Amino acid sequence: MNIQHHSPEALPAVYVTETDFEILSNLADAAAGRAPGGRVLAGEMARAVIVEPGEAPHPFVRIGSRVAYRDLSSDQTRIVHVSLPRDASIDEGRISVLSPVGAALIGLTAGEAFHWTDPEGRARGVRVLAVQD
Repeated sequence: MNIQHHSPEALPAVYVTETDFEILSNLADAAAGRAPGGRVLAGEMARAVIVEPGEAPHPFVRIGSRVAYRDLSSDQTRIVHVSLPRDASIDEGRISVLSPVGAALIGLTAGEAFHWTDPEGRARGVRVLAVQD
């Protein structure tokens, strides 16, 4: 899974708390070659801005956040809870931070979009519509 060719300035800011950064970095390192979103998450953590929960300019997607987003590939809107892999359940609307979409959503604020290329070479993208902690 490769991030599309953007200049670093074109990528949206990725906000994480120190606690989430440690958890997410460890997950990304452990799963980079095994989980579909592991490399996306590792790339996001490499450029993350570590903040206190109230420091970011807007609410941002964190572990446990409820997120409304638009899948830019299918133009469908979904509402999910971003969760740790052990808590993920598609049937209950909880997506793992190690899924490609979960990894892409982490750290974004409402209005931000993130694009990547999946292992089959297809362009993928998400745009955050709303975030609730």
